[in-house]
Order: sequence, then C-alpha cells, then structure tokens
Amino acid sequence: MSEEPADEMRDDISPMRDPRHVFLTARDVMHRYGWGKTKGYQNLKDRELVPAPVMIHPDRWRLDQLLAWEERRMAMAEAALQSLVAPDREQVTITDLLPQPKRRRRSA
Repeated sequence: MSEEPADEMRDDISPMRDPRHVFLTARDVMHRYGWGKTKGYQNLKDRELVPAPVMIHPDRWRLDQLLAWEERRMAMAEAALQSLVAPDREQVTITDLLPQPKRRRRSA
C-alpha cells in the first residue's frame, strides 16, 4: 500500500506548481515570514513594506509577487552591506561601523 500525501501537502511538494497560480492567505503570508498575528496584520496593511494583495475580499497574495518582493529586499540588503564594507577600503574594523562619539576627550 502506498500512501499519498494529503491535498495540502501535495500542493507544497509539487515541483510543477506555477507560482503565478498559487494564492496565499494572510495567515499563510504571516507563517511564511514568521510574523505573529498582530505584527503580521500591521505589516500586511503597510503597502510600502509588502505588495498589495491581488484579491481584496478575501485577501490573497500571489506567490510570484511575494517571491519578486523577497528578491528586491535581498538585493537592497546586499547593496547596503556593500556600501558599508566596500571592497576598495584596505581594512574595515568594527569601530568604523559604529557611530562616532559626539565629543572627543581632551588630551592632558
């Protein structure tokens, strides 16, 4: 006897599933990014943070749009990292990355 996975599991493991045809609910999106319920709904309402849902009632997000959004976020994070630790600098120390003190100590 062979056991077939449940319908929910079959959708997740199918390699032929097209992300343009996969719609995630708010709960699925929050689970994907590890957000709690309160923070998740706050983030989902912020259109500058997360792309707008494709269908409004009920809220549904397309997986391909979320994947593209993730790629853009990772590219921005890598660009920010490169600007902090530029390869043309000879040697970067942790003190270079920390905020500089407002006052300098007087020498005696």
